[in-house]
Amino acid sequence: MNIPRLHHGVAATLALALATAPAALAHPSEDDPATAHFLANEAILVSAGETRILFDPLFSVSYGYPLVAPDVRAAIMAGTPPYDGIDAVFVSHVHGDHFDATAVNAYLAAHPDVILVGPWQARLDMQAATGWDEAFEARIQALPFIASPQELVLAADGIEGAIRVETVHIPHAGGPGRAGIQNMAHRVTLNGVATVMHLGDATPEPAIYDTHSDHFAARTTQHAFPPYWLLGQWGGETVRQRLNADAATGIHIPIQQPDWLEESGEDFFTEAGETRPIPAHGHD
Repeated sequence: MNIPRLHHGVAATLALALATAPAALAHPSEDDPATAHFLANEAILVSAGETRILFDPLFSVSYGYPLVAPDVRAAIMAGTPPYDGIDAVFVSHVHGDHFDATAVNAYLAAHPDVILVGPWQARLDMQAATGWDEAFEARIQALPFIASPQELVLAADGIEGAIRVETVHIPHAGGPGRAGIQNMAHRVTLNGVATVMHLGDATPEPAIYDTHSDHFAARTTQHAFPPYWLLGQWGGETVRQRLNADAATGIHIPIQQPDWLEESGEDFFTEAGETRPIPAHGHD
């Protein structure tokens, strides 16, 4: 896969925070470990103790990729187990196989305690879509289109700092024609002990990752979820090294899976309902 090179500069880290009342963190236990649950395409539920987040869960266009099953989507919208108690939803970018603004508006209306984190383009689309409510503004962390990493500290179930977000813009794969798409790589630490990374449709251009090497080196990710082409082009060892990740599971697998996928020996989410454990580690 040959992707034309895209360059973005680095600026100082932008820190954003939500003020909350102090409380102790609820850590995963041996009986309730942190786990990633695969839904479809790039949609993942991550649970750690009582903290639960969703990545790219509400989308309506296939583009040759699997859709979230209707019963699963209905359960997400209704907030029935295991989709009850969701604390935050993360959006990588606004393409239709990752994001449906009308559905997200409906979800926020139905779940008034959920925070949405995503690119400012997502908020613009939501404002123009059916179901927009000005009250959503207080619950949306819309990240600006800048090259430097951005940080958020979010509450979950009244627990201060239960969700730590470190996000950087990694250009969308596909070259200059996709340069206007604000693709976000979210590194999220739940309860201080389980860190995951979701990269959306990140470019495989190595220079971009070299530019952000300090960001990736600053925190070890227990489990990264890159688009499958990173594993296909780089190989798992390089993916883990560049992202500073202990493990990596590929996502965004087409319905017509590439011939090399099974033979690669790399780990991928291919079937809805698959899970991966996320080992708990201490963090600064």
